[in-house]
Amino acid sequence: MDLITLSNIVECTIVYRESLFTVVVSIGNEVKKAHLINTGRLKDYLASGKKGFCIPIARTRSGLEYRLVGVEDNGYAAIVDTKLHEKSFEVLLSKNIVPWLENCVLTRRNVFVYNSRIDYEARCKDKKVLIEIKSAVMRFQNGFAGYPDAPTQRGKKHLDSLAKYVSNNMGLAYIVFVAAIPHAKGFSLYCDADKSICKHVLNALRSGVQFKSINIYLDVEKKGIVYGDLDLPIDLSCCETNI
Repeated sequence: MDLITLSNIVECTIVYRESLFTVVVSIGNEVKKAHLINTGRLKDYLASGKKGFCIPIARTRSGLEYRLVGVEDNGYAAIVDTKLHEKSFEVLLSKNIVPWLENCVLTRRNVFVYNSRIDYEARCKDKKVLIEIKSAVMRFQNGFAGYPDAPTQRGKKHLDSLAKYVSNNMGLAYIVFVAAIPHAKGFSLYCDADKSICKHVLNALRSGVQFKSINIYLDVEKKGIVYGDLDLPIDLSCCETNI
């Protein structure tokens, strides 16, 4: 179903990733540099020749005029822009359509907890809930989306902080994996990218942190972001062999 309209989408072609936050693309007959808001590796999506989708932005100090938001995937597009992941989650919450966050209201953003900055604080009836979202923009052969695609000290720190928060009875906490690939069938933790993440995942699970995943993707014909399953199956089984 429709979530966010992106009426100014421009088709582009990936040339190469120049830096952490810059991708060289071709638009028409011109080569441009586009802003990328995603620190993941995105190797399968940022391959040369891939069809991408940009949106125009106000010219930055470094001369960037476009932002890369999506890359073609099975007739639709994966959303590679983490700001759009956040915005989509906020809209879903405001529309009260996330089944496991029913009647929850966003109260704060960027909440500092045990030296970590957590994305959101929400009020769910009489309970305070912390929510950290993670971008899952990997596609496995079984149709599941994966995270992480690179070592993530920050992600492990978030897991530890939320575990401590719940253990000290300060409230509830969720880690939400945004499966931003078209028609994701589920979410899988990808231990091969960071062998040490399992210790932190298992500690968070034992402490009572909830692990959830939602599906969003870009429908280019509709010129907007749509959502799919908002309570995807979650596979953490790689931790069984990586403890």
